[in-house]
Amino acid sequence: MAEYDELESLISQGRKHGVRKRIILLQAARLFVEKGYADTGIDDIGAAVGVSGPAVYRHFPGKQAILLALIELSLERLREGTQAALVDQDREPQKALIALVDWFSRFSVENPDLTLVMQAELLGLPEQDRRRLKRQIRQLSEAWVGLLIEVRPELSDLAARIAVTSVMGMATSVLAARLSSDTRALSVHLRAQMLAVLHAPAEP
Repeated sequence: MAEYDELESLISQGRKHGVRKRIILLQAARLFVEKGYADTGIDDIGAAVGVSGPAVYRHFPGKQAILLALIELSLERLREGTQAALVDQDREPQKALIALVDWFSRFSVENPDLTLVMQAELLGLPEQDRRRLKRQIRQLSEAWVGLLIEVRPELSDLAARIAVTSVMGMATSVLAARLSSDTRALSVHLRAQMLAVLHAPAEP
């Protein structure tokens, strides 16, 4: 369970989630990545948690509600990390961009299941939820694009969007490949590659 300690810590910070809900989310994230959302049943989640499948319904109305809670948690943490990097109005744009990349690379590597579930299973949600969450994702992307253009004003809007999309997709691809269990090394190398794509030197 050590590899899920960070996810468990994130889930435990959610005011809406009691202990049992946290365990359900933790195990569901693992199963959704290992087996896929479609091939994971409520009974599977219940067995992983140590309860009967029907007991899961005491905490969530269904599998889809669990998926929604996981994706909302991921987006909540992404918003917090982005805001933290941008909150210091006196910070130079380049330093803010590096801080944002630092945080994003660490968060992605330390929470592979949360990151991969959001990327792979968003389409499994009802249209209304999917549209709402996609708007939130676009807002996060806009913050990255705006900051990158501040750092590199020579970029066109399209070029900046391509760079940001490439960087975010890179994190997901690296995690999906399961290249190493050394989270520190993965984070360091992912950070370096993200900065290279953005053409933002590591040292301002």
